[in-house]
Amino acid sequence: MSLLEVKGIEKRFGDTEVLKDISFSLEEGKALAIIGSSGSGKTTLLRCLNFLEKPDAGTISVRGKCIFDAADPATQRENEVRQKRLHFGLVFQSFNLFPQYTALENVTLAGKLRQDKSQWSAIERQGMELLERMGLGDRSGHYPHQLSGGQQQRVAIARALALQPDVLCFDEPTSALDPELTGEVLKVIRSLAEQDTTMIIVTHEMAFARDVADEVIFMDGGVIVEQGSAKEVIEHPAQERTRQFLARYAES
Repeated sequence: MSLLEVKGIEKRFGDTEVLKDISFSLEEGKALAIIGSSGSGKTTLLRCLNFLEKPDAGTISVRGKCIFDAADPATQRENEVRQKRLHFGLVFQSFNLFPQYTALENVTLAGKLRQDKSQWSAIERQGMELLERMGLGDRSGHYPHQLSGGQQQRVAIARALALQPDVLCFDEPTSALDPELTGEVLKVIRSLAEQDTTMIIVTHEMAFARDVADEVIFMDGGVIVEQGSAKEVIEHPAQERTRQFLARYAES
């Protein structure tokens, strides 16, 4: 049984159809990369999975249980949606750290809001362990403005991991970074893949997608044009539209 099953997801903004019949599955411990040009629907798909946008059609299931059905209002109650978000962790392009909190406070804030004070020391220990795992143990007391872009993104990854999501999602995690800082974030994501963390990665780093992801989806115009093993899709695409996209990327 797949950990995640997405079936027939559709999303419209006014008269614009952004996602059209999106279906895929993801096994536990696997990494899925989603590639495609700007405006292809990649970020909207992630936002739908994290319930930051409500799909207009389709279902989302985790571990065999349907947690969202666009045709069933009972799966869309706000208090339930907040709980369902915990299945997914999302690392944004632009870090989205709270500037008034230290690195450790950013990582532990959500956990502390959900637990009583008797659990806070354990939450802080876990937060420190995650920061050390990100190579930031000596930066726990630093505020975001005292950290480089790469360090801020690693704090954001630790924050997402702190909630122990079933699926960790990345929305172009290196797009806001200088090229010299990109490598340190990709190294962290690579290590997570090696530890069998279940991930969905929207990325413009084609070589990284090929080498780290197990599966790749290529989206264009709100539809899945091609999906398959990472190496096959990127090195031997079957669809002409995929070949055109990758050829442009190789030239840039």
